[in-house]
Amino acid sequence: MLSSVPLTQIAAYEAPAARRRRHGDYLIAAGASAVIALVFVASDEREIHWFLFPVLACGILTGVDVVAWLRGRADLFDPLTMVGCLGYYGFFVAPLLHVLWDRFGLGYDYVLWDDPRTWLGAMAALTAVALACFRIAQSWAFRNSSGSKTRWEINRKRFYPVFAVALLLSIVGVVTFISGFGGILGIIKAYEQDQEAFVGRGWLLVLAWPLAVLAFITIVIAATERKQELQRRLWLGLILMGAAGAAHFVVMGWYGSRGATVWCLFWMAGIVHTRFRKLPPSVLAASMILFIGFMYFYGFYKDRGREAVDVVSTPEAWLEHQEGYQRDLKAMFLGDLARADTDAYLLHNLLKDPEDYDYRWGFTYLGGVSILIPRNIWPDRPEFIVEAGTEAQLGRMAVMRSSRVYGLAGEALLNFGPLGVPPMFALFGALLGWYRRKLQSWEPMDSRLLIAPFFAVLFILGLMMDSDNVVFAAVTKGALICIAISVASRRSAAELPVLVK
Repeated sequence: MLSSVPLTQIAAYEAPAARRRRHGDYLIAAGASAVIALVFVASDEREIHWFLFPVLACGILTGVDVVAWLRGRADLFDPLTMVGCLGYYGFFVAPLLHVLWDRFGLGYDYVLWDDPRTWLGAMAALTAVALACFRIAQSWAFRNSSGSKTRWEINRKRFYPVFAVALLLSIVGVVTFISGFGGILGIIKAYEQDQEAFVGRGWLLVLAWPLAVLAFITIVIAATERKQELQRRLWLGLILMGAAGAAHFVVMGWYGSRGATVWCLFWMAGIVHTRFRKLPPSVLAASMILFIGFMYFYGFYKDRGREAVDVVSTPEAWLEHQEGYQRDLKAMFLGDLARADTDAYLLHNLLKDPEDYDYRWGFTYLGGVSILIPRNIWPDRPEFIVEAGTEAQLGRMAVMRSSRVYGLAGEALLNFGPLGVPPMFALFGALLGWYRRKLQSWEPMDSRLLIAPFFAVLFILGLMMDSDNVVFAAVTKGALICIAISVASRRSAAELPVLVK
């Protein structure tokens, strides 16, 4: 049965019996991935190439966590499961789709000289080594870290005044943000005609974005005091989540960010999943369909603003490529949900013409933190990741600017070259293992579980996005809520659980 393991009872795969089960997961992941690869080979003979072997290795190394979830021994909202699911698609399925569809780049603009499969395979081989480092580091950190020594509980006397203040600040942020553009139509107009108008308003998002999640948490805490009551009200949690998500989109969903709505819903779904009752497979399947639909149709708005209404209101045109739009279903599956071609293109350029690029040696990560400095304090603040990505793709003399997103592997390439990718994956895995060990020790009603979905989001972003995206999300989407939960919770000593044997 899917998602049958409590989030706070994460399996310790180092135990002997668990290791034997894990070996079975690897065998199943290998078999399933081989079958999928054979289906692609049967669909297009161009898939018959040595690149299949490293791509298959990536499928096995990420698919093992998907198999553990499908077999009911891992929780969907365990960040390792989420990273595994996204990695399986991005590192295994996406390269196969690129060859099947013969598409490289959002506008077919990546020219991988010689045979593009060679560079997809080279990047897959590098990624496979990096994933092995990730798995070793994650396991080591999980095994050698200690659980949380404190238990957090909502202090109801403190909770209501604290969240009242947080909600008031958030409402002020929403009103100020919207009124600054003259209303929601003004936000849409600014997005269509002058996106520079959004510069300098990020601090308002720190207050405005959390409103829906703050309101949702307030209602959840106020609705019941006992876990048993929550477990009988899954339907109530889903209704509240849908209403809060819809309100969030109507108020804050027009400045060109799909993530602003997706991660809001994900956070609330995680609260329902951990605090109400495990989400059944039917709800998860419906959520995935809605997620893909939202990503696809909102993509037209990202391209052309209100003109996208013509496409959305014409069902017969939904699956056709629209003239004047860069985004279609293939672009969404290959560009929005994966980075396979982008990373392969970076590797191609860095190895083919190494003299036309200067490695940044960590400066893009420092640049990610530097976005916290407002433009009115540092007016000429460099866009480190934009400059590095542009130079790697177009050369030092490029006039155009690239706004591509590179992900964990791509940003490591920009900073340290191919040899820097495995260490960055190892660091990412160690951080994930340490966090999962803490997560395992939280009791079912620990108030930190209210913000656990947010930390899962950060790990997802850490894999798929760039460092500046992670910092921006951490500050604008989670800072206010995390502070409110921290202040509204009482702390007491916790008995550390024994690892599952």
